[in-house]
Amino acid sequence: SKDLWAKRTATGSPSQSLQALRPRANLSMEETQPVESRQGIKLCPPGVFEKIQREESTKIYPIIRDLKTRTRLALIICNISFESVCFPRRDGAEVDVAGMERLLTGLGYKVETHTNLCSKDMADCLREFAARKEHETSDSTFVVLMSHGLRAGLCGVKSQGENSDILSHDTIYSILNNKNCPALRDKPKVIIIQACRGENKGIIYVRSTDAPSADSLSPASWLPEDYESDAIRRVHVESDLICFCSTTPDNVSWRSPQTGSVFIVQLIKQMQEHAWCSHLDEIFREVQQAFSNNPLQMPTKERATLLKRFYLFPGY
Repeated sequence: SKDLWAKRTATGSPSQSLQALRPRANLSMEETQPVESRQGIKLCPPGVFEKIQREESTKIYPIIRDLKTRTRLALIICNISFESVCFPRRDGAEVDVAGMERLLTGLGYKVETHTNLCSKDMADCLREFAARKEHETSDSTFVVLMSHGLRAGLCGVKSQGENSDILSHDTIYSILNNKNCPALRDKPKVIIIQACRGENKGIIYVRSTDAPSADSLSPASWLPEDYESDAIRRVHVESDLICFCSTTPDNVSWRSPQTGSVFIVQLIKQMQEHAWCSHLDEIFREVQQAFSNNPLQMPTKERATLLKRFYLFPGY
């Protein structure tokens, strides 16, 4: 499918009030005001930081506060120009790269950016990133992947269509799992994917009185297994990971040649506005809410195995 660019931009829905976005620490009005901003990101004031650390300490991922020893890394891979005439140049992608670099740098990550890679080179780049020693003294990571996309995965620059130079989502998850990236075990790993996942527009038309029906899902049953403690312990092959995709499976993502991808624009906006007082899952929900009344596409969370709340605490 083609990675279609938007002929119109998403306005999104109004942001929720700060009251609704406050963490469960029940902060006072004085404590819920960011004191300043850096690179467009509102910074977390000491009162907010200390209260969240005190009242949610067992429910949140710890951060490394010593900036001299902390070595946070982030990876961006963005394909813009493709060899096949089937895939037009992704005009506006440069805006996405610049915006994500600025955001992640402002959040304390050293950003490594690569452009115009085939699927093998993308996988090799991910493996090299997963093996970086800096992750041992980091508390988290972000991986941002942007390209044309199909249902099967992300297109490399040599792709001719289905089953040709495709990086599958499963390959991405495997490279970053606890077996292949042990230095990031028990640390949040955030994957952002901006790409089409099919050719459908992702919308239907309904009467205004219709309401969506919810599927009834029964929880999966599992049986604990007794085992003895030893010098080694068993861990999940994959955990503490979340992937935020720009659209649902089989559907397109929209991009403006002037302003960039509507998903990336909203993601950056919500991170800048709310990272100081909201954990990542709340921020992702705000991004989704921005598309609720403007059905260009619906961002979706996948492979969500974050076991705790991930606060970014900008400024710390």
